[in-house]
Amino acid sequence: MLQYARLGRGRRIHILDTTHVEVALETGTYECSGVVKNDDGTRARGYKLATLRTLLDRAGLLTQMAMSAIQVHDMALCRPLLEEAPVLRAGDLLLEDRGFIDGATLSALKRQRQVDVHHPAQSQHAGTREAIQLAEMADTWQPHPTRADQTICRVRGVEHMWTECEVPLNACVIAFGIRRKSVPDYIVLITTDPKLSAPWIVRHYEERPEIEAGL
Repeated sequence: MLQYARLGRGRRIHILDTTHVEVALETGTYECSGVVKNDDGTRARGYKLATLRTLLDRAGLLTQMAMSAIQVHDMALCRPLLEEAPVLRAGDLLLEDRGFIDGATLSALKRQRQVDVHHPAQSQHAGTREAIQLAEMADTWQPHPTRADQTICRVRGVEHMWTECEVPLNACVIAFGIRRKSVPDYIVLITTDPKLSAPWIVRHYEERPEIEAGL
């Protein structure tokens, strides 16, 4: 199965994610474990597991993993994995979560490995706000490909808002809640693939739950 994930032609879609693996807090004998403070003030001991999963037909296959102490930042754990994972090949698409926003890594994946990246932008990021403003100015909204109460708009050239990013970035702005209130809420998806239309940016990111459900 792992060999199959590296074969064939055409674009393969992968998702990168991390999860906490907790162990007993009071037990300090777990080798290389760490401790973090949770949002509610409690503490947790354990590890952080990074997984790279590949969409094969209608199922997802775990093709690469890395592990560290629980307090290690997502990008510090995943950067070596992204640099070396043999399953990533030129033309592939990597779906990331918000925790993996890193301009230097986006640039390296695009330039050195020719792998494109999609990820949702953080709501408070300056690039998110600029993408929304550009979409509102362009006013070229079109229907969401799968959700009737949402509209989408593609905008170009938001890379200057991401530190150390040296490749072009486009954004797909998704407006939702427009039927319930006068001012909509927004989600912004960022991509390094300049050829994708707004509907395809959305459709590709919706592959994420399909991969997760197929495992």
